[in-house]
Amino acid sequence: MARRATLKDVAAAAGVSMTTVSLVLNDRPARVSTEKREAIAQAVKQLNYVPNQNARSLVTKQSKLVALIVPDIENLFFAALAKCVEDECATQGYSLIVANSDDSRATEHDLLRRLSSRGVDGILLIPARESCSDGVGANLRADVERVTCPVVLIDRLARCGWCDAVGFDNYLGGRLAAQYLLEGGHKRIGIVTGDVAESSAADRRRGFADALERAGERLDPALCVAGDYRFASGYRAADRIIDGGATAVFCCNDVMALGFRQRMAERGLHVTEDMQVIGYDNILKRFGLGWRMTTVEQSVGDLAAACWGMLGGRIDGVVNEGGAGADAGRPWLAEPQVKVLTPKLVQAACA
Repeated sequence: MARRATLKDVAAAAGVSMTTVSLVLNDRPARVSTEKREAIAQAVKQLNYVPNQNARSLVTKQSKLVALIVPDIENLFFAALAKCVEDECATQGYSLIVANSDDSRATEHDLLRRLSSRGVDGILLIPARESCSDGVGANLRADVERVTCPVVLIDRLARCGWCDAVGFDNYLGGRLAAQYLLEGGHKRIGIVTGDVAESSAADRRRGFADALERAGERLDPALCVAGDYRFASGYRAADRIIDGGATAVFCCNDVMALGFRQRMAERGLHVTEDMQVIGYDNILKRFGLGWRMTTVEQSVGDLAAACWGMLGGRIDGVVNEGGAGADAGRPWLAEPQVKVLTPKLVQAACA
């Protein structure tokens, strides 16, 4: 195996000191001539020198690592979000660590502790459902307050008020779904929810039910089926809602809508002709699944840009304060920002 080039090798090849190489490569203020900078760049290229990030971190006080904790990496929405966040991070020279909490409060607690100890510069967190239902995040808040780097909550607990957060207006999303079905002439409408113990799922259901009530209709409890954002729960809910006489259904994510449509197909029923189905997220097209459905879109690209913009700004603030996040008052906790994004209805040309 070829020996890895060192800073000393680069200095020798460029004819300068190791200190000069370090200052140039770390973009530190230094009186170094253009000729010497070019010599260093040439030596780096010829030797295929890759800086030791651990050593660089000692100088810059940054690991150039950020972490994203998701509840379920198999969920297409979270998988797509991870890819978009990684792209955003890369533009600023950061690498992303993606960790899966399995929607477990205990796992989330452990991940926050371990990732913080690894010296990540910031953490993006989609809280576990248990954290959202546990005293409106009281235990999670205690964990986050022990983390010394900036933290941004995503999607769930977006309106908690005690930490920087970015999310979509799920209440509006539920209303948009109901309004679309009502405008289509439907009156008996079913819904397959997420876990309503979690705020974003509860908001979608509440917005949906409120829109029905304002139109003089009501949400029949017999047509309201609890789901878990997985294909199987949409599939299982179909028989109850179809047999209950519904002419339309709102599935609170696209994956459950796929399950619902699968069961409809098995029963010889067709979307639009026999029953209208609307999903949520508009995520399927990113994975080339070939399904075209009416859905309420939460743009993962917009979400990734917003949460990285917030986290990146906080990281820059810590660096400018000399790297002492706690000494700087940790503004992501002391003066939290909240950004709420707007979902939109995307109607399929052919459902």
